[in-house]
Amino acid sequence: MMKKGVIIGLATVMLLLASGMAMAGDMSGTGDASGHGDMNDGGMHGHTHMDIGTFNYTNGVATGTFVDFNINPQNGEITNYVVNGTTVFSSVTYSSPTVGKVTVHGSTLTYLGIGAAPDWNMSMHNPIFKSTWTMVSAHDVPSGVLHIVQYGENNVTYTLAPGEQAKITGNHTLEISGTLGGTIIYTGTAQVSGNTITIALGTNTFDFGNYSFKGGSAVFISDETWQHLSEQLREKLMNAIAQGKVGGELKIHGNREDFVNYTYGFNVQVQNNEKNKIQVQVQAESHEGKVMIMDINKSQMQYDAQHQIKVKLDGKELKMSSETEVLAAQGTEGKYAVVDNGNYVTVMVYIPHFSDHTLDVESQPTVLGEITGNPLIIGAIVAAIVIVAVAAVVVIKRR
Repeated sequence: MMKKGVIIGLATVMLLLASGMAMAGDMSGTGDASGHGDMNDGGMHGHTHMDIGTFNYTNGVATGTFVDFNINPQNGEITNYVVNGTTVFSSVTYSSPTVGKVTVHGSTLTYLGIGAAPDWNMSMHNPIFKSTWTMVSAHDVPSGVLHIVQYGENNVTYTLAPGEQAKITGNHTLEISGTLGGTIIYTGTAQVSGNTITIALGTNTFDFGNYSFKGGSAVFISDETWQHLSEQLREKLMNAIAQGKVGGELKIHGNREDFVNYTYGFNVQVQNNEKNKIQVQVQAESHEGKVMIMDINKSQMQYDAQHQIKVKLDGKELKMSSETEVLAAQGTEGKYAVVDNGNYVTVMVYIPHFSDHTLDVESQPTVLGEITGNPLIIGAIVAAIVIVAVAAVVVIKRR
């Protein structure tokens, strides 16, 4: 016969286990698909509402929730680029002038301009597209993303605002420190002189099918990006972007979306955006494998001890790997990694080759989630605990 102390201890432990399961089931969060739930959906940047804003644009003046600046609507040059109330760049200019226009779509402002008339050099096996194009994309998000893509031999010059400093940190990354810190990830070569950064973007040749062109890109991201990730992982992400391994990054908060294109010709369209289930269509001009990054607010995609993330590529479930393996992936096998990023869950997916693909990201219950979410199982456990507790009382009375 069991000793009295052992029986009482066993009954107590089982009761605590049952109460813990009940609490876990109640703490899963009740955010709805619009992003307005009972969970704290302030996002990883500490803001109290949506982390995806909207630009208002009139006559060269762009005003957003997180980002404000002036832009010349004809040549795309920028003055007074402000992120979260701090001016980062006094100006952004280009060595080769272009003529274009500004368009605004929600959280993204885009300038697209062309310089010399298009021409083709047919003396090489692959024709070289000879022209100067400039595309500028600013994103009204707390990280203040400013992405500049140049086609043709061109330099972009950033003049830092007072209080900001810059230094080259290696492997196509440049660190900005001061009132607001950040990073510029670039192709080509860079120089820093005083408060001026000059990046030569026309040093790389890109091949796409039967044509090629010279060009490059530079993207500024404030330190609020990925701030819940380890320093080592942040560095690996920036290096992967600089090396052209990352196609783009999609941020989702409720029914709001913001997409940053890190690679020419990489495009994403959200097909379905509902609670715990997101589907996106991914396209790319290049056939090389790329990594797609998705940052999803946890009010939209549950990720905790009771929920796991599953990813399918064209209907086939992918193998889950580490983030290091995904960022360094090559070959024909798709894989994905999941990282807890504060109030966001970051999903990195390696897509081994490109045409058109469909990505499905879903939150599914873990074993613990299956138990805590099933009232029949919980009832059976509680009934068993009650039986053990009654038996303990009977044994104690008999003694």
